[in-house]
Parts: sequence; C-alpha cells; structure tokens
Amino acid sequence: MSYAAIGIGLVIISTALSLLILKGNAAQQPKQVKIILFGLYFWGFIFLQLAVCAVAYYIQKQ
Repeated sequence: MSYAAIGIGLVIISTALSLLILKGNAAQQPKQVKIILFGLYFWGFIFLQLAVCAVAYYIQKQ
C-alpha cells in the first residue's frame, strides 16, 4: 500500500474521531475553545495512530 494512501487514511480517521468527540463533549464551549480542542484531539490521534503503525511495521519486518 502507498505511504500517501496510509497518510490520507490517518488524517481522515483522526478528523472523524476528533469531530465526534468534540460534538459529544464540548456542547456549551465557545467557538475558540472548540477549535483548540479539535487541534488537540486531532494531533493526539495522529500521534497515537503513527505509533501503532510504527509498531506494526517493526513487527512485520522481523
């Protein structure tokens, strides 16, 4: 599979999960707080997914 396709998939999954969490938890928050929380959730999910992919890649190459 192409690295670009994997990257696009990670971004789509992170965006969807961030929006899902944001809609559920931040109903009364102002718009500025929602934007900051989205960025925080997004980059947190990106980091988590990259870590999982790195471990899977390492295990596959052994």
